[in-house]
Amino acid sequence: MEKTKNSPVFKPKRRDKNEDLNEDADSDEPQIKFARLSDDQCDGLQLELNATYQQKDIIKWLQTSWEKQADAAKEENTGAQIFGEPFQICLMPDLVLSTETTKALVDEMVNKVRWSRKQMDLYEFYQSTDLSNMAECHLLTKFLQLLRRQVRPWLEQVTNLKLDYVSASCSMYTCGDYLLVHDDLLKDRQVAFIYYLTPWEGAEEWSDEQGGCLEIFSSDNEGFPQFPVQRKIAPKNNQFAFFKVGSRSFHQVGEVTTFDYPRLTINGWFHGATNDAIVEDSLRPFPRLNYVQPDVNKRPALGMLLNDVYLKAATRRSIQKRIEDNSEICLYEFFKREKFELARSQLLSDETLVWQRQGPANCHNYEVLDLSTASKTVEELLQLFRSNSMFDLLRDFTDLDLYGADAITPTCSVELQRWSHGNYTVLGDGLISEENTLDLVYYLNAAEGAAVITYLSPEAEPRAEQINDSNEQMVGDSFNGGLDGCGDKNDDDSDVEDVADEVDGDVEDIETAQEDSVLLTITPVDNALNIVYRCEGTTKFTKYVSRNTPLETGPVFVISCSYRE
Repeated sequence: MEKTKNSPVFKPKRRDKNEDLNEDADSDEPQIKFARLSDDQCDGLQLELNATYQQKDIIKWLQTSWEKQADAAKEENTGAQIFGEPFQICLMPDLVLSTETTKALVDEMVNKVRWSRKQMDLYEFYQSTDLSNMAECHLLTKFLQLLRRQVRPWLEQVTNLKLDYVSASCSMYTCGDYLLVHDDLLKDRQVAFIYYLTPWEGAEEWSDEQGGCLEIFSSDNEGFPQFPVQRKIAPKNNQFAFFKVGSRSFHQVGEVTTFDYPRLTINGWFHGATNDAIVEDSLRPFPRLNYVQPDVNKRPALGMLLNDVYLKAATRRSIQKRIEDNSEICLYEFFKREKFELARSQLLSDETLVWQRQGPANCHNYEVLDLSTASKTVEELLQLFRSNSMFDLLRDFTDLDLYGADAITPTCSVELQRWSHGNYTVLGDGLISEENTLDLVYYLNAAEGAAVITYLSPEAEPRAEQINDSNEQMVGDSFNGGLDGCGDKNDDDSDVEDVADEVDGDVEDIETAQEDSVLLTITPVDNALNIVYRCEGTTKFTKYVSRNTPLETGPVFVISCSYRE
């Protein structure tokens, strides 16, 4: 949705890593807010599980539908729904009865919560600390008690799972924010939950055009999530969604596309028995690039394709020196301008080209050209990248013996990719270099912010999702070890707050380390060839293409190649 002149803008109160938390943050006050409630007013509000859900006949219906893993079932009195495919998920409208309570929760989130910006390959959004470490937020603390004392035992009845404790935080997605495909699986997570807060008049339930849906994926026979999205669940005020965490519980938060309101939720997990066997079974390696030997039958004439400057010996020596010093270079206007224009025009207009979407969804999402359908100038360029001529040229550029007398088994991988809104790759073993590799990246119809590639050093920490998972587990271990014997493991919050403080510090340290591990960012420039020499263990990802990214002239095309000695 485009921002209009009178559209309200939600501006979060944000905590940056270097910000003094005692500093006055009035300049960051949100422009969308309700009348601020006093602590006494918050104390007077009651947070109780909707009594209808506690009726025996309703619990029985939920138990039966959950156990049978019904494909789709709806309880008429409450409007509760249960889906069994592709994995078990339940939707509970009107978790609490008072609309004023949901407004008060949002008011407290807007005016009291300090938000940290989370940005990695997998996501961009705002997140709070754990609710157990937010004593100044009286109503959110009450909501945590609701989860612990009413919702947890109720869930045990419905799902027949033993649930030990709950971890919860607030999340906020503003326009352009997203969370890509993942399964939530961790050692002791049993049930994931999302409580939606959208109490704005006329926007209590979001349309598909506003984005922010919980998007559910099915899996193939090997356990990988597959396109397209099988089910979408739109944000709906006061609705509580929960699902059983497993090796195939793949889901994502679709990009928020409205400027009018943020997507606000309280979300987290109910923890219980360990899932060690399931976790081990789910560790499937991502697909890897397919390498082939150079095409000895084709030897294109470089003088017909390349800018003349790159054929000069002096230029090649300069390029070699730059790569020797920096391990990378960008060669502008690499192909003759007329060749570039012809190839670009063909890619945008030739309907005989066949494009195939690449998955699995938790690894990457973009399209590649079926090379057998390429013709004319596009075919010329692709043949060049696989030819002996290119291997010889790269040897001159880099001094690597890619096709000389000492080269043992020179190979290359060549893809022509098409990038549009919603496309991405994420960090994973499929993109980690197993040996020293020479990468080539060439753009056609480039657009700022689309198909931006980031390289990370071999010493980079695990991705932020895994970091947060590890910290969640640290909190869980603290509960299980330090609070043993308590009637409710979270009734005493002092240990929880100490651990939450430690987790917050560790996450910030690790995110800083991740930022420091960035070796190179390649931004799209038309007719520019980027050459990157990466050593074993170096990984990369291509940033998610937001719907806010202007693609006025169509998708971005990338010729992506890797070469090995």
